[in-house]
Amino acid sequence: MKRTVDNSFTKLDENLNLDPFVRQKAQTLHNTIRDDLTKAGLIAGSFLQGSFARKTMLKPLKDVDIVCLLPAYLWEQLRGPDGPGRAMESFKTPIVARWPDVQFDVGDEPSGKALRLTLSDVDFTIDLVPAFDTDNDYVLIGDRFEGTWEQSNTRIQLKRVSDRNQATDGRFVHQVRELKALTKYHKELDFVSGIVVESLAYACVGRKMLDKDAVAAVLAYAKDGVKGPVLEPAGDDDVTIKWTDKERETAARVYAEASRKASEALRLERAGDMDGAISVWRSLFGHAYPGAPTRPVLDVMTAFAAGSVSSAGRPSTTTVAQQAAPPGRSWTRRPDDGRGSVVGRPGTWPSR
Repeated sequence: MKRTVDNSFTKLDENLNLDPFVRQKAQTLHNTIRDDLTKAGLIAGSFLQGSFARKTMLKPLKDVDIVCLLPAYLWEQLRGPDGPGRAMESFKTPIVARWPDVQFDVGDEPSGKALRLTLSDVDFTIDLVPAFDTDNDYVLIGDRFEGTWEQSNTRIQLKRVSDRNQATDGRFVHQVRELKALTKYHKELDFVSGIVVESLAYACVGRKMLDKDAVAAVLAYAKDGVKGPVLEPAGDDDVTIKWTDKERETAARVYAEASRKASEALRLERAGDMDGAISVWRSLFGHAYPGAPTRPVLDVMTAFAAGSVSSAGRPSTTTVAQQAAPPGRSWTRRPDDGRGSVVGRPGTWPSR
């Protein structure tokens, strides 16, 4: 395959995709659990929710959320504070009949809104979320710890993302995964959840775009977008409501720097420096993004003498990278620490 930025994004996408076997296993488990709970008369239907359902989840698959729609006639029995917990307890009997070695609510602190299943033959967990349907697209999800049934727009989110994916010729969910990977690679953004990234992308990407252009556009939007409320795709909730002012400042700063690098990568590509562009993109995504080969020494010296230096530290024969190459003969340049000693910090470039 020819080395281009677009081909490198294709490889990045492949590296981020869930294993098809694992995805199929999760789908099969969902169908089996739905059928068993339906036969037991415990649910009237079910659907998947979360990033797995929206196809924006990064590998490896960690958990699968199944919204279990309870029969409407059970509302009067389960509407009280103990209702969500009783609903979850009722799920256990048919689950144990199918998987005798199943474990419930092990590992991290379980969610009040889901009964967690751990099965011996899969590496991911399954969360069963009891819910009642409503007259509109919302559902009422039970919380066993709070003793409440809360309105949720999870089904609306799923529909909105599906529609957006169709409007972008199927590229939206791939681009969301790429942006999630970029965010995950920047450790300072460990507080930025996947739904925040997905919401930023939803606010920005509304038509078919190349992956590189979509990523650059979302980063340009995010640097200011994170300074205020970020609404999830259904438009109801601010998914950054719990952020501190410091976290907003951090997100704005990191996304702004990432936006500058993305713009630089696009400039380098337009100027004909394909490997220079690839190296900058790789600095944003890490090893999941294919790297450019190391340049021969003579090429480096030539580029250093005539061009510029990218944010990834790669000399370019173009003049569009972030840093201008210093004047003089490239093989004689050494950075000065300001005190007359030559060290490794970029600074004054004396020539001899």
